Amino acid sequence: MTIREIANLAGVSPAAVSLVINNKKGVSEETRRRVQTVIEENNYIVPGQKRTGKPKRFRLCVIKFRTHGIALEENQGFIASIIDQIESECRHYGYDLAMVNCEVATATETLTELMTAPPDGVILMGTELSDNDYKLLDLITVPIVVLDHSMRDMHVDSVVMDNETISAEAVRYLYGLGYRDIGYVCFSLPISNCLERYHGYQREMERLGLPIPEPIRIMPTLSGSYKDMKRLLETGEYVPHGAAVADNDTVAIGVMKAVREAGYNIPEDFSIIGVDDIPFSAMTMPALTTMRISRSALGTLAVDTLRKRIKYPNWPSMHMRLSGRLVVRGSTMPKA
Repeated sequence: MTIREIANLAGVSPAAVSLVINNKKGVSEETRRRVQTVIEENNYIVPGQKRTGKPKRFRLCVIKFRTHGIALEENQGFIASIIDQIESECRHYGYDLAMVNCEVATATETLTELMTAPPDGVILMGTELSDNDYKLLDLITVPIVVLDHSMRDMHVDSVVMDNETISAEAVRYLYGLGYRDIGYVCFSLPISNCLERYHGYQREMERLGLPIPEPIRIMPTLSGSYKDMKRLLETGEYVPHGAAVADNDTVAIGVMKAVREAGYNIPEDFSIIGVDDIPFSAMTMPALTTMRISRSALGTLAVDTLRKRIKYPNWPSMHMRLSGRLVVRGSTMPKA
């Protein structure tokens, strides 16, 4: 149970419940008795107290931090697969796991309430976390690992894909196929992972001595990328040519649909490679070449890193980066 749930059952404020469970003054005896009755009836364990006869079970919490929700919910189950692996790891170790949705507009209240009865550790899904949101992490008073965000220059443990290397490898693959005109399809919304991927693309293009065209900016959803690319094709702002690296598979699939409907052939007229290897990428026509990211490895390492941080709280901060693996399918071919 949460403090707010206890407060609702007792008919008092969350602040009054906090005073009671911390044995502090500021509430009447009647309120104190009412809150204690609810606590006892629902077997709520006050933080710091121990269950008799049983060892304490670790309690971990996954916080899904949302600014707009697009990157979390629109990537065809990518985030859900990571969370499934976290749940599997927690079952393996006998940990209790809670899930908390945290909207940026109410993040201060959500995190403050969570810390009134804190878990033993937190995994924060940082896909949509921005630099301006870093200060919110100070509200978390237990060991924390940020997942799916690199936390550059921050003394906070993180587990993330090696985004710059992944996009650079995609460029090298297309270069090896003979392409010298390699574009980039990027999100029209700022997402940390994708900004890093674009930087990796730029660096590799510079290293290879290739011209860097303006990126194709489209909405990071399946329908949004399709509609945006369709508009660009209809207005003549973009003519498919050469090859391109996309921020992820979702936008690549939307782009492919629009390009094919416009009468172009993939990969004969236009080769494209995505990132993530979501299930849909193997079922497109043609199937999408992509950089596979291991969701199970991300989830496993998040739990493992948090366990180490709990055990060794004074260790320096740890930043885990996972490489990708190229999966070649039908959306790319050697340049004619």
